Amino acid sequence: MFSSKGGLWVPHWRKTLSFVLVLIPASLYLYDTYHTARQRDAVKASSHQKINFNQSTVDDYPTVNLVVASLLKDDISWTQNVPIPNLNIIRYVSDYLDAEFHPPVAKKGREALIYHTYMHDFYDDLPDISIMIHADETSWHVEDVLNASMTFALSHLDLDQVLERQYFNLRVSWEGACPDWINTTFLDEQDDVHKLEEPYMHEAFSENFATNKVPEILGGPCCSQFAVTKDAVKRHPQSQYRQNMDWLVQTDWNDYIAGRVWEHMWPFLFRGEAVDCAIEWKAYCRMYHICFNVRSRELVDSMAKEKKELEAKIHILKEVLDPQGGLAARKRMEEIAVTLQIELERALERGRNQTLRMEILSDLDTS
Repeated sequence: MFSSKGGLWVPHWRKTLSFVLVLIPASLYLYDTYHTARQRDAVKASSHQKINFNQSTVDDYPTVNLVVASLLKDDISWTQNVPIPNLNIIRYVSDYLDAEFHPPVAKKGREALIYHTYMHDFYDDLPDISIMIHADETSWHVEDVLNASMTFALSHLDLDQVLERQYFNLRVSWEGACPDWINTTFLDEQDDVHKLEEPYMHEAFSENFATNKVPEILGGPCCSQFAVTKDAVKRHPQSQYRQNMDWLVQTDWNDYIAGRVWEHMWPFLFRGEAVDCAIEWKAYCRMYHICFNVRSRELVDSMAKEKKELEAKIHILKEVLDPQGGLAARKRMEEIAVTLQIELERALERGRNQTLRMEILSDLDTS
C-alpha cells in the first residue's frame, strides 16, 4: 500500500515498534556502561580501607589485613561492619586488571591465585594476621553454627588464638572435608561431583611443593577462607608464592580444578600438615568462644540432621505431591531454627566465661 505522496505507507504501530526495538538495546547499552562505571568507582573506593577505632583499643590488638577475593560486580560494603581494630580491607578484583589490587591474569585459579599474589606482593609488609575471604557475606561456606554469616564469624574470632595456632580455617565443619577426604593415590576420574579434583591432587601437590613425597591423605575443612599469621606465611621464601602463582597461571587445567586443588593444600603450606581436622566443638569454643556443653552438642547435632532431612522433604516436587507434608516440614524447620538460635546464644554465654570455656575445652579433648 502506498501513501498519497507515492511512497510506501507504513502503519504507525510498525514505526513505533521499530523505534522501540532500536531504543531497547541502546538503553541496555547505556545502562550497562553506567552500571560498570559505578562498579569500577566502587572498587576504587573499597580497594584499600582502614577501619578506625579508639587508639587505646587499637594498641591492644594485632594488625590485620582482610583480603577479599572478588569480582567487579561484588558488593563488599558489608566488610565495613567487621568490628576488628587495626583492620585494613584489601580488595582484589579477579576480572578487572585496572583495579589497585588484582592477580596477574584475569579470572584464573579462582581465589587461590589472588591469595598467592597477595602473599607474594605483601611479603615484606605483612600484618600480624591476614584473613583471606570471598566477597560473600552469607553463603554455605560459613556453617549454621556461625549464623551462616562472615560478619558474625569474624566478630567472634579470637585473634590471640589465631596468633598461637598460626593458621586457622574459618570453616570448622568436617562435612565433606575431614578426616580423610582426599586420597592422592586415586588417579582415576571421580563419579563423586564433590571430589572432581581428587585425581589431580598428586600432581598438583608435587608440582607446587617441588617434591615427590606426596602425603597419601589430605584433609581439612573447606572452602579456602582462613586466617594466617605473618610467621606462618614466612615459613617459606617469597619465591614459593611466585612459584605457586606461576603454576596457577600456566596450568592447562580448567579454572575450577586449578583453584579447587588448593583448598586441600593450605594446611600443608602454612602448618606443614597434610591433615588439619580439629574436633569441631572444640574449635568452635577455642576459636570463636561458641561453647556447647555435652547436652547442647547432642541436641544441636540431632536437630542439624533433622533439618537436612526436612530440606530434602520440601523439595519443590515433593511439596507439590504432598502440600500438607511440605507445610508441616516448613513449620518444623522454623521450630528448629528457633531452638538452634537459643542454643547458639547459650553457647556464646558460656564462651564469655573463660573458666567455663577452659572446662568445656578439657571435656571436649576426649570427645
